[in-house]
Amino acid sequence: MVAIVETGTQRLLPWIYSVLLHVAFVVLLVLSIHWTNSTLPSLGGKGSTAQPVQATVVDQKLIQQQMALLRAQDKQKQQAAQQLQQQAAAAKSERQQEEQKVAQLKQQQAAAQQALDQKLADLQKQAQAEQDHLAKLKVEAAAQAKKRQNAESARRRAQLQKEIAVEERARDARMASLLQQWTALVKQKVQSNWNEPASSPPDLSCKVQVEQVPGGTVTNAQVLSCNGDEAVKQSVVTAVLRSSPLPPPPDPSLFQRVFVLNFTPQTNSSN
Repeated sequence: MVAIVETGTQRLLPWIYSVLLHVAFVVLLVLSIHWTNSTLPSLGGKGSTAQPVQATVVDQKLIQQQMALLRAQDKQKQQAAQQLQQQAAAAKSERQQEEQKVAQLKQQQAAAQQALDQKLADLQKQAQAEQDHLAKLKVEAAAQAKKRQNAESARRRAQLQKEIAVEERARDARMASLLQQWTALVKQKVQSNWNEPASSPPDLSCKVQVEQVPGGTVTNAQVLSCNGDEAVKQSVVTAVLRSSPLPPPPDPSLFQRVFVLNFTPQTNSSN
């Protein structure tokens, strides 16, 4: 704003100098007329006295023309200064709007990250409880195995083996569910970092091979198949790289150095 006003002031300086020169010219012209009116009558004769009066009328018109020109120039300078001020105000308003948009985007990203962290913590807690329960059953089964001579212990052992088998099947199902939920979290984070190109089809579906190291840092991303153009493919790869580090799986055994992400932003399904 200050720079614009200073630039406007510098542009107005030549006009100010011009106004001062015109004013000086008008003053000299008025003094010259006054001197002419005071000296010509001394030359004598009635005919000579009419000439200064006529000259005075002509000179006053010239003065009025000069003053009108000066006023017009002054009005132009004021309009130019007002235009500069309006341009500065519009630039300031546009900058404030952009800053507000950036602040809102940061708040949305922070809220999304907080929700991802909370959901991941819940999944990790659930997985740990399941592992503790399964370990307790295995310890009890091992203790009962030492009492084979006792029929009751044998029945108990058989019962425990059945419970363990059921628990392991349930655990496998839960692990598959945890893997599905973790994949959904990864997809959600990638989608939150995806800038959709204008050429993106409404039924976009891309399979992306993702390579990561322990800790979730993405080392490479490659589109295996996609129904979008090159701009869409590049936008998906960029979104995966921006999502590094990826959310860790709720169970360490679910970690995969290389996995395929089915990126379909138009649905809520997971890989």
